[in-house]
Amino acid sequence: MACPRHWRSTYRFDSTSTYFCIISGKIENMALLETERFKLPLLATGQAHKELFHNEALVRADFLIHPCVQAIETDPAAVVAVAGQAWIVGPDATGDWLDHDDQIAGWTGNGWLFISPSPLMRVYIEALDSFAVYRTSWLLADAVASPAAGSVVDVEARIAIDSILTALKAQGIVKSGP
Repeated sequence: MACPRHWRSTYRFDSTSTYFCIISGKIENMALLETERFKLPLLATGQAHKELFHNEALVRADFLIHPCVQAIETDPAAVVAVAGQAWIVGPDATGDWLDHDDQIAGWTGNGWLFISPSPLMRVYIEALDSFAVYRTSWLLADAVASPAAGSVVDVEARIAIDSILTALKAQGIVKSGP
């Protein structure tokens, strides 16, 4: 059953493939019941089942504080999900991740929780041992090679460049590689 168009509705997916429609009031008469940046659910006065909203907010916060994902993936059937793990949904995703491109898919043990990234969000990707930054899509760090050629060799400059690259790699800003 769909919610009336003039009412604000929030849909939540659970492991039983059921969608819950929570009617939170007319948009023009009531403030939104979620935070702007990360869409954390807020409580309303007199709201029933507050523990569901509170628990969902905590689960979302758990995925967003120092965010870390396993990899960028497009097929949820290809992952062995453990509660608390997350993936960046790649382009042309399938299955439960269909239409969630670029979102963070976190496994809660009860189902997938999808989080839309905010601009300049930085996420560590374990499979790449590097960070990705979100602008309009996820940007991955490139590998930068140490200086190795040229007609004039400046040993001191190469040592300085190598130390800068080492520091950038240690912070995950530059991908480790050749």
